Amino acid sequence: MPGFAVEEVDPTGAGDCFGAAFVCFWLRGAAPAEALRIANACGALAVTRKGPMEGIHRLADVEAFIAGAGTRA
Repeated sequence: MPGFAVEEVDPTGAGDCFGAAFVCFWLRGAAPAEALRIANACGALAVTRKGPMEGIHRLADVEAFIAGAGTRA
């Protein structure tokens, strides 16, 4: 699945956000493709802020990002 195109500020924590989101959604019963879509968005959003914790977003923000993302890498 392609990633989301964003302007990278700091990649620190992106993999952690991606992995945590994927595992959480998969364990909640989401289909792998849905878990991957959310995880991709979480990883993309994570790189838009400086620091390992500042890139964490609420689910509503992640869903809004996905809904408004017309461009994918």
